[in-house]
Amino acid sequence: MTLEKIYNMGLVKDNTEIFIRDEDFKVLAHGNWYLDNVLNYMHHEVESFTWQDDNKVYIDVE
Repeated sequence: MTLEKIYNMGLVKDNTEIFIRDEDFKVLAHGNWYLDNVLNYMHHEVESFTWQDDNKVYIDVE
């Protein structure tokens, strides 16, 4: 699954805070979906992700 597919699921809104992390949970990018630093990961394979009801999504990439 890619980050793009997670966007298409409808979990991510304009005000959703996204954290993209590596396998050691180091933050690689942080912000809203439309920011360039987050968009750079659109086609990366996602190992896992967590959605929280405080409008935050944590995405772990391979």
